[in-house]
Amino acid sequence: MMVFLTMPQRAIARYRQSKEGQYFFAERRRLLEIPLFASLFNANHVFSMIKAVIILRGLKQKEQIDQYLKSQGQISLATHGRIKHHLIRERFLEDVRFDYHWSDGQQEMILPFFNRAMNFIYRQEPDKLFDYPYSRLETDFSTSIIDAFEHYHFDLFSANFTNLIPLGVGDRSSQAFYQPDARMVLIINQQGRLDVTMLLFDKKIKKPNLNDIPERLKTALPSYFANDRTGLIMHLAEQGFLSKTFAAKMMTTKNTPFIRREKE
Repeated sequence: MMVFLTMPQRAIARYRQSKEGQYFFAERRRLLEIPLFASLFNANHVFSMIKAVIILRGLKQKEQIDQYLKSQGQISLATHGRIKHHLIRERFLEDVRFDYHWSDGQQEMILPFFNRAMNFIYRQEPDKLFDYPYSRLETDFSTSIIDAFEHYHFDLFSANFTNLIPLGVGDRSSQAFYQPDARMVLIINQQGRLDVTMLLFDKKIKKPNLNDIPERLKTALPSYFANDRTGLIMHLAEQGFLSKTFAAKMMTTKNTPFIRREKE
């Protein structure tokens, strides 16, 4: 029996099959180890899976730091009989590179679930992690966890923890991002929550034009933030994101099924 998926279902299915989606399912068990992250284990929306991936990659980087310092601490004790802080710090700054990071304009940030001060310690002064009270963070850091998405909002979603592409279109309260695997626009608000999803390429479009999508969206999306529904539909159709048939139908009805108001 042939199963016909709706636009939202197709978007979720594409994301699940992507490398990022597969990473989420392969690694999500880690989320259950920390009660504050456990709710993301059952993420079934593209946005919630994206948030889980950000946390998971942060956890992996913290684990890399912990393992590196444990090894260097053992070497220092064996060689010098004590923790040589300055040597470990120098070696760390020379040796360790991070795949995922972002900048707040003043410092490089690597752990999304920690505040700015804690990120500075983990990135620039890791030898402090041998001393109390920071030494406890290797095994239990639950009391230091912040709401990463509310705290860092647009900066975190613009970072390279995920495939999200910031479009540079928005206003003071929200910004637009494109998720290429799901072929979906996400409107994320200042609190790091999802306001709206915008699904591209309705079923009438048999061969979607996947070239230069971010640039084409930058042309179409200002109408959304100007509350110009007609202009948005017209520009999305002109850029090939909506079929002419679907766009014409949207012009004659108040219903806009490709735009979904989200409640997390």
